[in-house]
Amino acid sequence: MANINLTQTHKPLVNAAIKLGDWLLSFDKLTAEDKAAIASIQKALKKLPKVNDGTLAMYGFSIEKGDETNGLVRGWDLSLEYFSHDPERQGGLELFSSFIPLPETTDPAVLTQKNLNEAYFHWPIGDVCAFIKPEQAQRWIEETSQPLAFWGEGDTLRIEIVYQDYYSDIENPLS
Repeated sequence: MANINLTQTHKPLVNAAIKLGDWLLSFDKLTAEDKAAIASIQKALKKLPKVNDGTLAMYGFSIEKGDETNGLVRGWDLSLEYFSHDPERQGGLELFSSFIPLPETTDPAVLTQKNLNEAYFHWPIGDVCAFIKPEQAQRWIEETSQPLAFWGEGDTLRIEIVYQDYYSDIENPLS
């Protein structure tokens, strides 16, 4: 078992990640296996700062607008991973959001917008404490507390779940 160095200021982010799992569990299109995987991930999050060896856990959602020629994919995810004997897989806890314009571009204005809309928080295994910008943390908490605020008619909502050897990708669970 390993530790992740969390402070009291990080707890609201972890709680928001657990609540995101509650929201995902509300969808009828999820299978019993999907729901069990989410519940297991939430249990691992509640155990923090302790992380079991062999942990591979992730859930999140994305909202996809348009298509590959003119579109936008926004996502909010969390990942918890630790494999003591594999230095490449000692990721720790990651919470992040993505803002991916389609097609990919190098336009500075679009890249500025991308930078303003993305957040990334990482707590590695061990005794390194992550510095979290309060305004980024608050935005991630607010965005994950009302996920459908970004969804519109014609958009695709996608849920992705990984737990150990289990993987699930659910498209449009609202329909």
